[in-house]
Amino acid sequence: MKTKRFILCLILPLIVIVCPARPLLAESIKVDEFAEETATVVAIRKVLPAVVSITVVESVAQNINGVITTKKIVVGSGTGFIISSDGLILTNRHVVSPKEQGEYKIRFQSGKTYYAQFIGVDPLNDLAILKIFDKNLPTIQLGDSDKLSLGSTVIAIGNALGRYQNSATKGIVSGIGRNLYASDDEGNETSLTNVIQTDAQINPGNSGGPLINLKGEVVGINVAIDTSGNAIGFAIPINDAKPVIASVKQTGRIIRPRLGVSYIMLNEDLANENNLPVTQGAWLRDSQDQPAIMPNSPAQKAGLQANDIILEINAQPLNEQLSLTQKIQQYRPGQTIGLRVLRGGRQLIIKVTLDEFPQN
Repeated sequence: MKTKRFILCLILPLIVIVCPARPLLAESIKVDEFAEETATVVAIRKVLPAVVSITVVESVAQNINGVITTKKIVVGSGTGFIISSDGLILTNRHVVSPKEQGEYKIRFQSGKTYYAQFIGVDPLNDLAILKIFDKNLPTIQLGDSDKLSLGSTVIAIGNALGRYQNSATKGIVSGIGRNLYASDDEGNETSLTNVIQTDAQINPGNSGGPLINLKGEVVGINVAIDTSGNAIGFAIPINDAKPVIASVKQTGRIIRPRLGVSYIMLNEDLANENNLPVTQGAWLRDSQDQPAIMPNSPAQKAGLQANDIILEINAQPLNEQLSLTQKIQQYRPGQTIGLRVLRGGRQLIIKVTLDEFPQN
């Protein structure tokens, strides 16, 4: 009986190979390819009406033959997208960093233009909110970035090079949960945590534009590229932006809870390099820009110290998949949380009452 089964298993593949079913298999592959192409076109068409180009204009004084005049010059450009029908626009902080005399010119695919009001920037992420005043504007549907996986098809849309409005590039999700430092042309650095890596081309000017899936839902906000490689771009997960969006819709401003620390999320390599007794947790360390414990912060008031390692928040362990920042953002200013902290060889339970990040 074993021999018969073995022979049948050999015969059945031979039948599939020689029978006329093979062209049908090839044809079905073509149909799938056509379906993805159709989905791509439909997804792009769905979101384009809500994607806008942003031009940052400054008034500059100039002296011509002793006469002082002002001239408006373009100092930056990027992309954004409409997240509410009454005109809220989500984009990157580095696109619209507040200028003393800056103006934000918004242009739709249709050619319609507006000047936008600056609402605020996110103190944690490279995100910002602008607003134009109109109603019944086209909006983009928000997706669920937690559902992304390696190989998911994504499309980046943006104002490429500040000249090619609503350019679209297609690729896949190349990585999830990346942590990196990025800098702009002026050398200003920002920390990007938990970002999506994609090989969909993200060019200068794409910043702030949507990264969408084949359903036409935004799953990320295009933010940075690695110029030392090829087709290595990054986007902030839309789920990380949802608290900002909800805050602005509810209160008119961006509210984020604050612990007030600078830290590094531990992994096995970091722990071994620094002879640390644990391989997971948030290690409170001084950075180039700020001390491990911010002055007059909830962390300082609660007695946290540099080199403490926060292991848990409210009994939930911290790791590279659930960072300290991500966990803190699940709470509100004014709430008290319990931290399990490793200090030297001792574990402590420290209670902290969160406050709010100061407004910019």
